[in-house]
Amino acid sequence: MSGEAESHPQRILLFGGTFDPPHLAHATLPALAARQLRCDQIVYIPAAENPLKGSAKSAAAEHRLTMLVLAIADVPNAKISSIELDRKGKSYTIDTLKELHNKQGAAAAPARHSGSARQSKRTATLEPPASFFLLIGCDQALDFHRWKDWEQIVKLATPAVMVRPPWDRKSFERELRKRYLEAEAQRWLGWTLNLPLMDINATEIRKRLREGASVDGMLDPAVAEYIRSNGLYR
Repeated sequence: MSGEAESHPQRILLFGGTFDPPHLAHATLPALAARQLRCDQIVYIPAAENPLKGSAKSAAAEHRLTMLVLAIADVPNAKISSIELDRKGKSYTIDTLKELHNKQGAAAAPARHSGSARQSKRTATLEPPASFFLLIGCDQALDFHRWKDWEQIVKLATPAVMVRPPWDRKSFERELRKRYLEAEAQRWLGWTLNLPLMDINATEIRKRLREGASVDGMLDPAVAEYIRSNGLYR
């Protein structure tokens, strides 16, 4: 025996979004999804600009990135990739997946920091070959045909679907069958995970913050304090 550990393809869960701001569901659900899918790592990918969200103004990228570091500090095996922020412009998933597949690895910032080191970055390599899973919400699954080169996306990463309010499993299944042929609807149902419903969304959080309402139970306390101290979303 050589004594060297036998290598195996990494299973990587990719989770993209504007994270504006990142909330408790962003930390909780990917961790549960990674466990179900037996993923070795979760890579959060904050978007520079979401092409399907029009001209809605988001917090500056540096704020969203810092809040995300705070939000996922306790998520096991979680990293942050700045691949889309570095590319700038509209964030197309197909471009990100092609870049991840073409490179030998992806630079990622660790999720866990302490003190002033929270803002430091350390590179971590996703050694190929890797199996990629793309974590999306059920609303995104229903509109997946609007995504750029969506047929190619599913060849590069297996979708992993979270059912989230106002949908539940039954209403999502009904809507799938309205929008897709039966074989395609069944494929999406096969990609759908069994996760708890968490009725938290960034739009409602921003509204509450503008109105001075409570966001208790929606944000990590460190994220809430960062928003307060930097005067975001007022």
